[in-house]
Amino acid sequence: FWLKLCTADPTGGGPMEPQFRRPRFVRRLGLLAGVLALCTYAWQAPGQHSSGDAFAAAEVAQLRSSCRDASAVAMQGGNRRQNRRNHPKKCHPKFQEARFKKWTLDTPAFVQRLFFCPEATLEDWSHTLKLNFPEGEDDVVTEEEVMEYFTTDEYKPEAIIVGHQMPHEEVKHTYVHFSCNAHAKKARKEKDGGAIGKASEVKLVYTDEKKWIRLRDGVSLAGGFWGQRARWMKAYGTEAYKGFRGHEEAVPTGVRNHWYYPED
Repeated sequence: FWLKLCTADPTGGGPMEPQFRRPRFVRRLGLLAGVLALCTYAWQAPGQHSSGDAFAAAEVAQLRSSCRDASAVAMQGGNRRQNRRNHPKKCHPKFQEARFKKWTLDTPAFVQRLFFCPEATLEDWSHTLKLNFPEGEDDVVTEEEVMEYFTTDEYKPEAIIVGHQMPHEEVKHTYVHFSCNAHAKKARKEKDGGAIGKASEVKLVYTDEKKWIRLRDGVSLAGGFWGQRARWMKAYGTEAYKGFRGHEEAVPTGVRNHWYYPED
């Protein structure tokens, strides 16, 4: 298809190097084949692509989806109008009735304090010590031996109850009452772990003053119909301390210097 042509030098110096030229028909035929191939690829249906192309397209789509889900600023198909409809605010009118009902049944914190007040710390307010003895030695001490054991130059018990036992208990206990909390603290520190009479060892713990008042007055320590007693209630009965009785005016802070005494 190539033609070899020899041309003469226009200056008359002799023949020049041969030149090769492609026939015009061959060039036109190559151009036509390229146009047909381009048209065929452009108009090829999507289903006629190879399986490799389809697999690559699926991977690209999956990658784009994962990137969109992991993005912190992706809209994910939502807009402000949909959020207003699907996630209304708490002050929306449709929640008004439930909100009013909650306000009606809600009890403020300052009112809840009238229904629950924790008891005082025993170590700071108790005047009474409870004596625990080893097994088999809970009923071998007498009131005189206990009085002698706890009597010193600095403190002395005011009252003693020996051999008290609750229906559900298997051992007996002894209670020693002092005039103030300071004496009870000092006695527990100095006398804990000692021997009293025939008892080889004694373990001392603080006791709630309401329990001592009930023991002193001959009232059972078992809970009654009302269950656990509130802090402002007296040791037994249905009466409350002064300042907590019905519509009685509250006692100013500092008027009482003790949680349980005086007992009015």
